[in-house]
Amino acid sequence: MTISRRTFSQAALGAAAFGLMHGSAFAQAPKKGGTLRYGTVTEVTNLDPHVYGGNAWRVLIEALYSPLVGYDAKGAVVPRLAERWEQPDSKTILFHLRAGTTFHDGSPVTAEDVKFSLDRIIDEKTAATLRTNLLGATVTVVDARTVKVEKPQPDATLLSVLALPEAAIVSRKWIEGGANVKASANGTGPFLLKQYEPSVRAVLEKNPAYFVSGEPYLNGVEVRMIKSDDARVNALRSGSLDMIDFVPWKDIDMLGRMPNFKVDSSGGAFMNIWFNATRKPFDDPKVRQAIACAVDREAISKAAFFGHGSPIYGPPTPSDSSFYNKELDGRFRRDPAKAKALLAQAGHDKGLEIELIVFQGLGIYTTTAQVIQANLKEIGVTVNIRLVEWANLMERKNAANYDAMLYGVSMKLPDPDAYAYYFGADSTYWAKPIGYRDEALEKLLAEGRATTEEAKRKAIYAKVEERLLETSPWVFVNYREQAQAYRRNVKGYRHLSGALNESSTGISLPTMWID
Repeated sequence: MTISRRTFSQAALGAAAFGLMHGSAFAQAPKKGGTLRYGTVTEVTNLDPHVYGGNAWRVLIEALYSPLVGYDAKGAVVPRLAERWEQPDSKTILFHLRAGTTFHDGSPVTAEDVKFSLDRIIDEKTAATLRTNLLGATVTVVDARTVKVEKPQPDATLLSVLALPEAAIVSRKWIEGGANVKASANGTGPFLLKQYEPSVRAVLEKNPAYFVSGEPYLNGVEVRMIKSDDARVNALRSGSLDMIDFVPWKDIDMLGRMPNFKVDSSGGAFMNIWFNATRKPFDDPKVRQAIACAVDREAISKAAFFGHGSPIYGPPTPSDSSFYNKELDGRFRRDPAKAKALLAQAGHDKGLEIELIVFQGLGIYTTTAQVIQANLKEIGVTVNIRLVEWANLMERKNAANYDAMLYGVSMKLPDPDAYAYYFGADSTYWAKPIGYRDEALEKLLAEGRATTEEAKRKAIYAKVEERLLETSPWVFVNYREQAQAYRRNVKGYRHLSGALNESSTGISLPTMWID
């Protein structure tokens, strides 16, 4: 098949961007390497690259594995295991694999591995995070280095989805041979897994056979999982760590003023109350809306985020997005009287008692929970806060073992179909474990995915957001800035905003070094 002029340009520009970001013929690699000691608040308890496990998980997966394509620092889709691709129509992508690429165990990457990996994501038994996005896709091996991915209807998001780290390519032989994919790794990424202690640390070393010449620059990475805010900051200040994620919001300004450190902060993440929306009393949208009306988002932004957060009164689409709809902003400004009326309409005029699951590793969570607790007390709702470890929170989330949960996320895609990542009925991230399905929303999400004209997509996703506010399966609370802090001798890090904020470290890691 010949490559269309449009598709060739896309692939060629992607290759150029990949080279600029990742040190091929377009960039000169620094001579120095070093070992980056990286402190992260979230604990990694499962290394399965197809089942999302938090921010630190994503850093490790991007270091250990590669998808067919990926994102560069500007949000463009660029080559990874596929050296180029064609899109002959809006339903089909043809991927051409790089020659000579190997997994960490030395075995070659083949089209059969690609088919196995994507089929594994689609398989319900895997509980893969991207299953809902790839549902209906057919993966065909054309030859040893060519794979066709086809959807039954047009899909404007397919390439964007396949660029996520959760679409990593795994070795069919390795997994079918009985490997423990949760506790070991055999990817194609820039680093090899040398040692892994669940919830404690992971030690990575340079992959000498990485498919990008000259990368990674670092000799190794040690990821230390430190849930205490103060302990993480103190380890950075004492020199036992080179870099930390989730800089405590109370410490962002303090560290930024210190000459030995650099702090990069940007938006992209937002706080939410998740409901078990199929369990009483949260199966009633009026109860969910009542809580949305009761929350004092301004107070939370001030108390928990020290000026590094801002309220969300509508859907979580930032105002600089082309999909931002001003008409929906302001829908849920604080209104206790309305909240009480909604509870009465739902038959709870005498009040409610609920349990709120809260991650105890970050101060922002406990402070946010305490403000919500006070807000809901005013409308007759007693909130019992249950503080849990990250591993327990993930277990409860995946098993739907909660009434309500405080949770922070970011839009995983630079596309509004990111809503399907959470609210699509087949999403193992949130909707599927609790059995949530909203038929009107399902229809809109499918329509948006199948529409390629941007003006029409904007109209569809405005209806998606209207439906989300109307049904309120989550309460969108506030945007939060997310900061990384590092010593001045850490070079090559690039902090990203928006949907790619969570991937900043993973995208930067191959071209970082210690001076």
